[in-house]
Amino acid sequence: MFKIIACLTEAHDLGLVAISAGICLLGCFSTVTLMAEERRLHPQRNGQGFWLPLAAAVFGCSVWSLHFVAMLAFRPGAQAAYGLAPTAASIGIAVAGTLAALLLWRRAGQNALGLTAAGTVLGAAIAGMHYVGVGAMAVSGLLFFDQTFVQASLGLCATLAVIALARAGDLTGLRRRIEVTLWLTLAICGLHFTGMTALTIAPTALREGEGAVLGSTQLGLAVGLVSLAVLAAGLVALMTQRHLMRRRLDELSRVRLLCNLAYEALLIHREGRVMEINQAGLRLFETTEREIIGRPLLSLFAEAAAPALLRRSRCHPDELYPEEFEIRTGTGMPVPVEFSCRAIEYLGAPAVAVALRDLRQHRRDEARIRHLALHDALTDLPNRTLLGERLNLALEAAGENRARVALVYLDLDRFKPVNDFHGHAVGDALLVQVAKRMLAELRPTDTLARIGGDEFVIVLAHSRTPEQVAETVERLIVALARPFQIEARRIEIGASAGIALYPTDGGTAESLMRAADLALYRVKDEGRGTLRFFEAAMDEQLQARRRIEHELSGAIPRGELQLHCQPIVNGRTGVIETFEALIRWHHPERGCVPPAEFIPLAEQSEQILRIGAWVLDTACAAAATWPQPWRVAVNVSPKQFRQPGFAVSVAAALTRHGLPPRRLVLEITEGVFIQDAAMAVEVLTALRSLGVRLALDDFGTGYSSLSYLQRFKFDKIKIDQSFVRRLGQHADTLTILRAITHLGHNLGLQVTVEGVETPEQLAILRELGCDQMQGYLFARPGPMAALSELEPERLRALFDPESLQACA
Repeated sequence: MFKIIACLTEAHDLGLVAISAGICLLGCFSTVTLMAEERRLHPQRNGQGFWLPLAAAVFGCSVWSLHFVAMLAFRPGAQAAYGLAPTAASIGIAVAGTLAALLLWRRAGQNALGLTAAGTVLGAAIAGMHYVGVGAMAVSGLLFFDQTFVQASLGLCATLAVIALARAGDLTGLRRRIEVTLWLTLAICGLHFTGMTALTIAPTALREGEGAVLGSTQLGLAVGLVSLAVLAAGLVALMTQRHLMRRRLDELSRVRLLCNLAYEALLIHREGRVMEINQAGLRLFETTEREIIGRPLLSLFAEAAAPALLRRSRCHPDELYPEEFEIRTGTGMPVPVEFSCRAIEYLGAPAVAVALRDLRQHRRDEARIRHLALHDALTDLPNRTLLGERLNLALEAAGENRARVALVYLDLDRFKPVNDFHGHAVGDALLVQVAKRMLAELRPTDTLARIGGDEFVIVLAHSRTPEQVAETVERLIVALARPFQIEARRIEIGASAGIALYPTDGGTAESLMRAADLALYRVKDEGRGTLRFFEAAMDEQLQARRRIEHELSGAIPRGELQLHCQPIVNGRTGVIETFEALIRWHHPERGCVPPAEFIPLAEQSEQILRIGAWVLDTACAAAATWPQPWRVAVNVSPKQFRQPGFAVSVAAALTRHGLPPRRLVLEITEGVFIQDAAMAVEVLTALRSLGVRLALDDFGTGYSSLSYLQRFKFDKIKIDQSFVRRLGQHADTLTILRAITHLGHNLGLQVTVEGVETPEQLAILRELGCDQMQGYLFARPGPMAALSELEPERLRALFDPESLQACA
């Protein structure tokens, strides 16, 4: 060490040594700056840019300039000149070796073995340049090298070069770039001055004419030009980086502004680490920017999401569909989000933009709508759909365990007079109290469902004997016979019940419900207020139903079926837009048979196919003759919809009567999806291609209407009249209607509401923004031939602002 210091102070001009060190520092800093740009622009280590070749040229020239400026500062005590060819070769060695080392560094990443190889190659390039440059000396003396110092110089240079490249993994900060610059400068200077310490010159006479040589003047000029190039390269590198930095800051400001304008949580990551996040994201994660920037993306999500996120990271972001994951907020609370991403260029380098949509409100709305789809809106009891699910589960369990299941149909006695004398509000309050009183008499494992106005069904499972079933049902009847107190009114009703047992009375849910229904009819015939078990003799009632089915089969040829229509008006103006076709059966003996009595029988006997085809053909024929281009809405049963060639039959009916497809509206219920949802979507797509409008009927009363809206985009949804009937009486009803209306409009669907009977209901529904309305307030169903009797002025008057304000 002392010999090296002595060589530096005694055999060199310290002023020129300082200049050489300055050139080396500037060149190394320029090199590190160019390496940082290469790493930023090509973080995946697969770039083909010009930054590394430029960095190699700057570094090689810097090493060459330091060497020969220091050689000019060297006072060997003998006359010296420099061979032209080896001098030129030395700079080539420095540049080429440096380029090879930087390429290895780029590929190595954080691999220790690769970094060691890169540093060793860089040290070899520096050493090769130095000793070839020393060998270029044409001195008046003999050159001798101390091998100890030569090996020390090589080891020192390689070690410092490995350290420099190892520390160059992250060059984003100025402090790190300065550190790497110092390590590279020490590697160059350490090799040079340790190598010069190894050199000893024995003076002799310089032979003239021995090849082309560079004297001190020529060498100084060459070194000056190369040093000037190094300085120019350093200046260009700094100016370029400053320009790019300014452009990146402008881009960053624009990106942050755009991100903060978004309602969704947006973040940008590169190689799995968060680089940017907007204000919505900070609110979602309940944290600060300082705590989240730089964190691994995986650390923001629940552990269960890690495999799926890793799988996504191996795919191109543009090839991925949105997925649902669960994040962890700053407080540790799990939050469901929808995760979608896109590949972008951020600050001049590839990155991934991630959008996170908070699904908490969506889940709450979905749960609310699902609950609505499975429960009665008034009593909050299971509806018919949920009843079917639970009954099927009970029958499966009973079949496996050879147990009994009892199905009870219970109907309230004297309930209609309550509605007639006290009003529907009191009737609804009574139903709520009835439900609570019945639940108090049942076990938690039993199911109580409301399937109609005053009709309830109870499923009693778990190995009950007939005696136990009878005891339970009697308790229900006794409980309902006790007086009810509603709004200071004493109301007395009763109940009748029909019971069917599995497996003796039926082996399926349908057969049990039919048997219990027949038993209930027998109770009503015999005087009400008691219970009856199903008996085989009750098959007579089945025979009566079969007679009706038989008579219904000839209703079309005999001309007993007629189509009535009811207008559907614009929800803002009251102008008639559509007429719904409603079937009526005028029996020669029974009179007018309500659709609720014969349509279910037609569904069971397959006659619905012929009836449905007749309704469709008759409706199209009538609509084609109307004086105005009103639409006609036709209800389609699930069995008719699933009939092969249904879309073809619709097209044939339209063509046969010359009715434009846009004037036909097909109303279907979710029942068309139950057996084969894929087939249903295929048929709906075929109908859509014809130009027919499609409506989802009875929305909100079924099982999973929301999921069906995801499967197929309907033109409109029809809100069931059961919601409108309680409008203005229950706050929850208004909330539900508002939620459904907003849902439909957000999905781009038209919203039609049924059962409008009062001006007060009309005012509320207009305020909610319903697009179409239908109900007795506008017109009752009537023969199609009586369309001219409608009074457009009366309908428009209902929507007069003064009338609506008076109702409000």
